Amino acid sequence: MLSRLIRHFLFILVHFIVNILVAIQNVYHRLWVKRGKLFHNEVTKSDVMMIREYAPKMKKSLKHLAVLANTNHHSTSDLARVVIWSLITGIPYVSFHDVTGKLKLNEEKLFLAIEKHKKGIPGCIKWSNKPDLNGYTYGMNANTVVINIFSYKDGKPQIVECIKKIAKNEAESGKEISELTSEEFGRIFTDMSPSIPEPNLILYTGPLCCSYGFLPWQIRLTEFVQLSLDHSVNIDSFVSALYKYNKCDQRFGK
Repeated sequence: MLSRLIRHFLFILVHFIVNILVAIQNVYHRLWVKRGKLFHNEVTKSDVMMIREYAPKMKKSLKHLAVLANTNHHSTSDLARVVIWSLITGIPYVSFHDVTGKLKLNEEKLFLAIEKHKKGIPGCIKWSNKPDLNGYTYGMNANTVVINIFSYKDGKPQIVECIKKIAKNEAESGKEISELTSEEFGRIFTDMSPSIPEPNLILYTGPLCCSYGFLPWQIRLTEFVQLSLDHSVNIDSFVSALYKYNKCDQRFGK
């Protein structure tokens, strides 16, 4: 009986100590992230120099970079810096997968943040679904980045909308709904989606790696790389992620 009470007491004590350690770790991470945002909230000359030094060494082509954007952890300034770093690197497509659904509602705030960080950096930034927000190119050989913002609604719910559209078209034409081939569905679904390549690399932060609604055929050859554990976004982690992608060996099922 006594030994049972001792074991129970020790279990409670260990559980209490672990909870305290986790709480201390969380507080430390929050303070560290705030400190990082205070001192690393701009695109600096050292950022530009670091990317220009590393970018020519990349052997793998990176045409489309996607970021799992969580507005509960990532500010518009964080995401804007990713766009500018990608512009300097020469990545032609950057997409943000809106995890919370709030980024799409604040797209113009992201635009203003990008314009603020872009000052003095040559290049053109285009918005796929908002041509009125498109910027201008400074310099003949400047890079161009096309920005897209997606959410869960652009995944499975869009498949439902695609099927509804097919059924409506069949009904309006007076034809009987015949068996639908994958080629026909793919053509109609592609018409409803922006014409961009599949993402080569998806960056995420935090301990959880999740597709958040990306369709399987969209990420069949995509590499997922963790940007940071504490949701921070900085130039070191960005360049490190590019390095990991460049070093990964894709065997394509072989």
